[in-house]
Amino acid sequence: MDMSAIKKKCVHYSLFLLYLIVLIGVTETAMRIFFKGALEIIPADEKTLLYRYDETVGWLPVHNSFTVKARRLIHVEHNQRGFRDAEHVIGHHPRIVFLGDSFVWGFDVEKQERFTEKLRSKLANVSIYNLGISGYGTDQEFLLLTRQYDFYKPDIVFLVFCTDNDHEDNSHNFIRGGGYFKPYFITEGKHLTLQGVPVPKSWRYFIKQHDILSYSCWFRLMTKLYFKYLGPPRLEVKDPTFVIIKNMDQYVKDRGAQFIVGLQGDDPNLRQYLESSHIPFIDLSNPYIYPSHGRHWTPEGHTFVSEKIYHYLIRERHLEKKTAISRNIHSAVLRQR
Repeated sequence: MDMSAIKKKCVHYSLFLLYLIVLIGVTETAMRIFFKGALEIIPADEKTLLYRYDETVGWLPVHNSFTVKARRLIHVEHNQRGFRDAEHVIGHHPRIVFLGDSFVWGFDVEKQERFTEKLRSKLANVSIYNLGISGYGTDQEFLLLTRQYDFYKPDIVFLVFCTDNDHEDNSHNFIRGGGYFKPYFITEGKHLTLQGVPVPKSWRYFIKQHDILSYSCWFRLMTKLYFKYLGPPRLEVKDPTFVIIKNMDQYVKDRGAQFIVGLQGDDPNLRQYLESSHIPFIDLSNPYIYPSHGRHWTPEGHTFVSEKIYHYLIRERHLEKKTAISRNIHSAVLRQR
């Protein structure tokens, strides 16, 4: 092949490459203009900013400090164990562990405005631990409890059940916001079988791991199509909520502790189930909520909740029951010896 033919091929390849670059550039610009909502660059959202992927529970907090904005700007600091709380030190006082989602974690309120902090000032001789994790369903909270129980050895496990969405969360292998995947349970009578583990990674996690490439709309488009059509399926199962709560109650009682449920809102069916199952519960519904972004409790709402829980614990003498339970367990151990 003579030099002129080689030069002609080089020109053709160069023109084709230039055409390809221009085409990509034009289509990239067009996608940014016309598909801005669907393919916009995703900023680090709550899950990718505050949490790390976990193959068993879906996501867990990371030890760090952040600033998060929804209805208002709040400062977030997770302790060494990853929870939004003071450092957790295990002492000799009675211990209460609070489980829940963003209502317990404290979405749209500062840490000191939450009901757990307000309870500490009322119950000076009680150790209170906030293990709330935003976005969790009751299934994840149960798994978290089994993972953390031996460290805290609580006297009371207090589950705050979000009546707004926990039934739906427990019935799916993903959560609505952002499409994050999670584990789930299927029920066989009173028994639970864990499914969806290891938990698949979501598109948002994938994008977060490829920060530079994610600036391209083409990259976001291709990966989004892959996750939508070739990625893990989104599943719905029969609502296992009642069985999960019953198993949590039994798990806690088997270890000599008390289990209490706080209802974030009205749920007649769950209320009836708790009554028939003799599981203590308290209604925490109140009018002090934000009008959007999940309708979480305002600082006044957290004050309201802390007052209700405090008076409930005192009225029902749950802290006194702790002493009786511990005494009975100690006597049983002595008899076995």
